[in-house]
Amino acid sequence: MENNIYSEIRTVTLDKFKVARYVIISPSPEDIVLSYMDRWAEKSGLLDCKTYKKKRIGWDFPFITEEQRVKFGLRGYVAAYVIPEDFIPKCGGAELAYIPRDTYATLTITDPHSNSFENIPKAYHMLFNFSKTSSWENRLAFEEEYDVDGVHYMDVYVPMN
Repeated sequence: MENNIYSEIRTVTLDKFKVARYVIISPSPEDIVLSYMDRWAEKSGLLDCKTYKKKRIGWDFPFITEEQRVKFGLRGYVAAYVIPEDFIPKCGGAELAYIPRDTYATLTITDPHSNSFENIPKAYHMLFNFSKTSSWENRLAFEEEYDVDGVHYMDVYVPMN
């Protein structure tokens, strides 16, 4: 049953895209930073853009100290909205950046949070084995969550060699 939650691995090339992003370091950073970015998207005017289709991505933030991780049980997570090239936010509070064009190995997880700390790392492991990425400089592995017909999905992306 567990393997049925993963789609086949496929490769995609994504053109350079612009994001508004924010990082939180805490014992459970995902919920905090996703809520923060949802509020930012609303206050910034992003969700009022007529042609905008909501797209939010996220990834683990690796730049925490050993002491933060071991002694305090902290983790880092970045949440980002993909934003239109010409979008100018009405407020601060998120860093604007570009994700460069890259080719990714990707798969879809159905109901990833039925066991988040097993299902999601396993997907990354499958993709790392497939992609054999050796150079990570200026490259990013990330995930995107969405719902279709009441079912929750997560697409995971890992750069290819």
